[in-house]
Amino acid sequence: MQGWADYHTHSLLSDGATSYEQMVLGAIEKGLDEIGLSDHVCLKPVVWAMQEVDLPVMTRQILEIRERYSHLINIRYGIEMDYFEGKEAEIGRIIASLPLDYVIGSVHFIGDWNFDGDHSFYGKWSNDELYTIYFGLVQKAASSGLFDTVGHLDLIKKFGVFPESDLTSLYEETAAVIRQAGMVVELNTGGLDKPCAEFYPGPRWLEILRAYDIPVTLSSDAHHPAQIARHYQQAVHLLKKSGYHEVVRFHHRKRSLVKI
Repeated sequence: MQGWADYHTHSLLSDGATSYEQMVLGAIEKGLDEIGLSDHVCLKPVVWAMQEVDLPVMTRQILEIRERYSHLINIRYGIEMDYFEGKEAEIGRIIASLPLDYVIGSVHFIGDWNFDGDHSFYGKWSNDELYTIYFGLVQKAASSGLFDTVGHLDLIKKFGVFPESDLTSLYEETAAVIRQAGMVVELNTGGLDKPCAEFYPGPRWLEILRAYDIPVTLSSDAHHPAQIARHYQQAVHLLKKSGYHEVVRFHHRKRSLVKI
């Protein structure tokens, strides 16, 4: 896996299973050139995310682990930040307070409903209506200018919830907003192990993203060292089939391109 990076990983500080050191050692063992540490940060007081009061602990641990292992692997400091409409200033203040290499912007909530883990409101809307609501929030997150990368773009399908009709126009509208915002989209391989059994985003989405010339990065959403760079061979094959031959790297919130 020489030349590859994984930008979406979680540690014990949010909902991961192990320490930063164990995640970094796992990446080294798999031969990655670069690992991004990107724990959840959320304005809501949820058990699976960092709260603002604990952010200095995260920063200290990442800087220490970077110093310890920088001769073996590039270690990038990222966060996965939840987007909430109307909370842009507060989100921006938190992001600006951290020495970050990149920020993944994700939508896990529709109102107060955490659809990523709570099944209770599925069926309240038709699937098409649910997709329209969700991608409306993704568009607002992209337009906020707060984030570098869109996290698991079509997460709304996680539990096998797929559209009832052709939503190409909604996808293209969303892609246009992402393009206008100058954002990157991650190909998140973790979705293959969820009930939807697809990468985030799926093949149709990748075709649209390529048509809109939207760059991508590669990530696993690893919560354990064994998950780092999971399904990467399949992911690279899909990227090339979709017309991608480069992926994005981040450093100090600036991007570069690496061939795949």
